[in-house]
Amino acid sequence: MLCERCKREIYKYEVCNYCGRKIGQECVKSSRRVSKSVRLVICKDCWSDISKRRAFKSAKETDVLVAPVLAPVSAHSAHS
Repeated sequence: MLCERCKREIYKYEVCNYCGRKIGQECVKSSRRVSKSVRLVICKDCWSDISKRRAFKSAKETDVLVAPVLAPVSAHSAHS
């Protein structure tokens, strides 16, 4: 498998919560555990975007779905 950021061969990947790319360990800028079961990961490219960095640093257990990639689509909003 290839890292979607640097195109290197990777064995294990993580998904950036802010851009949705599959990245290797070398491209992960930071990660943090928001709750026992939720771990946020941000890549080096998203870290340079100040709005995404602020969202990553201020993420709390109550607003875990800060990333647009993880935002659920409700059935009501899709039909309205």
